[in-house]
Amino acid sequence: MNNNCIEIIGLKYLNLFEDFSVAFEKEKFLTISGSNNCGKTSFIRIIDGQVPILNTILVYGKKYEDYTITEINTLIKSVIPLEFTKTQNTIEEELLYQISFNTKKEIKQKRLKEIAKQFKLTKFLTRTVDNLSDELLIRLQLALAFISSPKIVLIDDLSSYFSKKDLLDITNSIKEINKNEKITIIMITSQLECNLLSDYTYIISNGEIVLEGSPLEVLEKDNILNKAGLNLPFMMDLSVKLRDYDLIKQIELDMDRLVDTLWN
Repeated sequence: MNNNCIEIIGLKYLNLFEDFSVAFEKEKFLTISGSNNCGKTSFIRIIDGQVPILNTILVYGKKYEDYTITEINTLIKSVIPLEFTKTQNTIEEELLYQISFNTKKEIKQKRLKEIAKQFKLTKFLTRTVDNLSDELLIRLQLALAFISSPKIVLIDDLSSYFSKKDLLDITNSIKEINKNEKITIIMITSQLECNLLSDYTYIISNGEIVLEGSPLEVLEKDNILNKAGLNLPFMMDLSVKLRDYDLIKQIELDMDRLVDTLWN
């Protein structure tokens, strides 16, 4: 048992996973990518306990089923887009409700402002939850997941709900929280650019991990990614091809720097 990892040992679930094992390192920002219908959302549901599977998941050295429901709800938060149950009237009330009742009012307000700013909710705090757009509702879900400072946050794929620019902005916010608060984050994403902001990346295909490592190491393996049904971001794909032809020595993701390198 490893006290510094979330371990999944020999997972078997429907026809998605067969004897699947992995260990996620504590306090890291980890991303998982895979094609549609590869079991990514089921994976989130399994880790956060929505799908009860005994003797398979160990969270920091302790079997999942040995935690109480209260302990799990404090330890792990998950975000599955648009799966949300309203408990309060406004965004502000929902966020404050998630902070411990024992917390002083001024500390609550400080935390509220921090998280609202991170997910660009500051000017919407008085908005009623019933009238939110899908984008705002998902931003609220993310804020709710982080506001109580859990140890682990699981995030299902957000790619279908945001523009590429907004998605990268949100991923940067998540990365900043991970860095400052040491929260273990496991994020599913089909937008491969988001992997570049993580500490470690996994590629899943046909119920198994076909690639893992640092984001650049993983994204350089374009042949394996293509077989897994994933397409490289344009700049990454271009850089890999230019490097393979010995036109550049290392992967470059900035277009201006790439042009300068080629001219020089």
